Amino acid sequence: MDLKHLKKGGWQINIKYFKNYVIKTPKTKEEIRKRITPYYERIGNKERIEEKIKKLKKEWKDSIKIVKSGAVPLRLLAYPEFLKGGKVKQKRVRMLYEEFEILMSRKKIREAKKLVDKVVDFILILWSYGVHEVTFKFYAQMGLLDGEIVLVDLGELTSDKKVVKKQILKGHKKLEDSRQSHHDEILDYYQAQIKKRLTVDRLNKVWNQAKK
Repeated sequence: MDLKHLKKGGWQINIKYFKNYVIKTPKTKEEIRKRITPYYERIGNKERIEEKIKKLKKEWKDSIKIVKSGAVPLRLLAYPEFLKGGKVKQKRVRMLYEEFEILMSRKKIREAKKLVDKVVDFILILWSYGVHEVTFKFYAQMGLLDGEIVLVDLGELTSDKKVVKKQILKGHKKLEDSRQSHHDEILDYYQAQIKKRLTVDRLNKVWNQAKK
């Protein structure tokens, strides 16, 4: 796992850490270009760089709009506050990749799988508010705050049910690219659970139900 870049904020944002909170600042186009160029050069697809920059900026803007709309209780998002310059302040959490590393290093497979179950429960909770996190990469996108799972990566959200349905029908093969960084047994269990529990039928039953 590329913890160095993950802790710095990945492709969309820069993160500054304080004792009880973090400040996230959207990357400029130049910063994004510098960050993603090595990846696209490595895969031989440099022509996609500018397209990806536009996509990342749009995803961040659209996702923040969803958060600001009040669609999801702020406690589920680590209590984001919106500051000047597009910055976002959130409570500091224990990231799930940190928690899983501890559990797996101690051979606590059962506890790790229970945490996976809580992740799937949390995705269903987001669905009940009509919101979905599109990457399914729970290791990097979620954390624990006061023992409860929260979503900390706010930049890849959708409120379009059709997008979620399309993802479900397509499957979740994109998680295969995480195997070099994460634990096979946990990823296998996670993929089995999302296939079992995150179905189109379940989507239809829970989507937006919390608002009714």
